[in-house]
Amino acid sequence: MIPTWPADLPQRVLADSFSETLADGRLRTSTETGMGKSRLRFSSAPKPLAVAFKVDPDQKARLERFWIEEIARGALPFLIQDQTKDGLAMLTDDGLQLLDDAGQPLLISAWWLVMIGEGPPVFTTRNRGMTYTAAFPLMVMP
Repeated sequence: MIPTWPADLPQRVLADSFSETLADGRLRTSTETGMGKSRLRFSSAPKPLAVAFKVDPDQKARLERFWIEEIARGALPFLIQDQTKDGLAMLTDDGLQLLDDAGQPLLISAWWLVMIGEGPPVFTTRNRGMTYTAAFPLMVMP
């Protein structure tokens, strides 16, 4: 069974620390002169992300346990809500919100299968351990 990002940790990344890069499956080869060669090495490749979450001391301990016990120090993949699509309203081709029978908007449910990228989570604090920023790279698997 694939682990899921714990419900008792924040479910949304800090907006000012989020960055996403397009997946790049190219292979580049230097040439003696000129620009070099590039070709497609993989038909699909992981998409790199930089994420950070604001956590309190209990959530910091929970994230450490998730890292060590549930994803084997970052060696195993896990599921996390898609930070770019999950929770957005579904729209018609005209841009109008789709509604259910009760008139409530239909929302997108989307998940990423991810692995922690290079390096473990890094915790920083500016208020003597009252809250932390947990930052780490993620790779969205194709």
